[in-house]
This record gives sequence, structure tokens and C-alpha cells, in this order.
Amino acid sequence: MPTAVIAIDIGGTKINGALVDERFQILHQIIAPSRDGVIGIADPGLTRTESVIRELLEIARSEGIDVKEGAAGFPEYVTLDGTLLTRENIDWQGQPKQEFAEISGFPWIIESDVRCAGTAEARIGAGKDFSDFVYITVSSGISHTHFLGGCAQPGSDGSAIGFGVHELLLEGQIRSLESYASGLGIARRYALVSGHDSAHAPEVLAQYDTDNDAHRIVKSAAEILGSEIAKFAWEMGTHYIVIGGGLWLGSDLYRSLVRDAFNRELQVRAHSAQIVEAIVADSGVIGAAIYAFDQLV
Repeated sequence: MPTAVIAIDIGGTKINGALVDERFQILHQIIAPSRDGVIGIADPGLTRTESVIRELLEIARSEGIDVKEGAAGFPEYVTLDGTLLTRENIDWQGQPKQEFAEISGFPWIIESDVRCAGTAEARIGAGKDFSDFVYITVSSGISHTHFLGGCAQPGSDGSAIGFGVHELLLEGQIRSLESYASGLGIARRYALVSGHDSAHAPEVLAQYDTDNDAHRIVKSAAEILGSEIAKFAWEMGTHYIVIGGGLWLGSDLYRSLVRDAFNRELQVRAHSAQIVEAIVADSGVIGAAIYAFDQLV
């Protein structure tokens, strides 16, 4: 009987769930939207995530796949024992470690989504040859993890992920970097000026050359993000910044604009650092699977 784990990457715009085997190959995958619009927080009561879990359990039963562990990454602050501390992005009501175990009948590991994605890159991806690097995800949100010797450094309470919540004076307001330059940040800024609250970041980016509002919002987001990544590399004293996430990997335009701003800021600070592209497909899912299989050892 084949062995697998259930691995879930719960994001601000989608839920990516899979059955993953011991070679970290995806056997079955389900992708579902975690929200319908760009306003508010996602997946009320975790009903959409739990539906994905039930569907994966049914697939495992029907195909004779032995599943003994599950892991899920959340875009929230998560303690070292898997307790969610915040409800900023996902509308959970009860602790998923207990709720998911009740559904599946086996234990679950709950982690920060950025630590999951970064762990995939550290173990089998772009960071596997670096003893010291910072992983940054640029997707619906923005967050980071520092890796030393291939291991995520979560901090004493699991909160060492907060690059995106760094506050800046932007357009006369104190705003977080994430609220300004992430996928949801771009979409929400565009919604405010256009009135279209259903336009996600890829649609705003697609209008970069034809819509003045889209051009201004995307360009300003990229300028700030690139500059802040360079400052962060200098402050952390690291020379390698591995970047992944749906917005980053999905847009040549955004990557190029951010890189230009990054390089300009590095010249000012006379620091040698480089951005390295993440390479693991479905890294949040694969990283969650790594955490689950490590628990089984």
C-alpha cells in the first residue's frame, strides 16, 4: 500500500491541497479559491479548507493510499507547537490542529506558510547549497524566514516571519509593506481608485501599459518592495535572498521592476547580495509534506 501525507497550503486567494508521497511527489492535487473578492479575510470557518481535506481523504481511501499524518501552512503567526495566534488573513474559528485531526483521525502539524515554502527550497530547491539565506514569499501577502544550515529560524515564539508587516510612511499614511506591495495590497489599492473589487493582482498587472492607475500602483509597489528587500539583506547581513510566491513567480514584469529597485538600493548601501529565484513547484505544499514526513521519522 503506498504511503502519503496530506499537505495543505492555505493562502489569501487559494487553497492548495495534495496527497504527497515519500519522494515528495504529488499524487493528487486539489486547488480551490479561498475567497471570492479581494475585501475581507479568507475561508470563513475554514469550511473551504476542510472540504479539500475531506476530498483528499476520500481519494486516498478509494485508491488504497495509506495516510497517517497531515500538515498545513497558514499565512498567520504560528507558535512552535502549532497554535495560530492571529486571524489577519484566514477566518479560522477553532484551532486547526484539533479540528483537522477530528476530521481525518490522525495528527496534524500546523506551520507558518512561509516556513513551509522556505523549507522546500532549503531541502530540495534553490537554497539547498546555501548555509545562510533569507527566503521571502511575495504572493497574496509578504513574509520571510531566515535559514541557517538548512533550518528555518522561527524565533523563540515562532514570530520571526514579519518582513511584510514592516511599517513605512507611504503616500502620507503609515502602512505595512504587505498592504502596499503584495498581491492583495496591489488589488485593494486598485479597487479603491477604480471601484473594481474583483480585480486580482494579475489583472492589475496586465493593465500596466494601458491603465494609468494600474501603472502607478504597480510601479510604486515594486519600487518600495525592491528597496526594502535590499535594506533587509543589508540589515540581516545575508548575501542570498531566495524569493518565491505566486505574485513573484507569476509576473516577469513585477520581478523586473522589483529587481531594478533592489539593485539601485544595493549600490547606495555598497552591499553585495543577490536575488535567487525559487524553483520548487507548489513549494508551500511540498514544504508542508516535509514537515509531516519528518514527524513520522
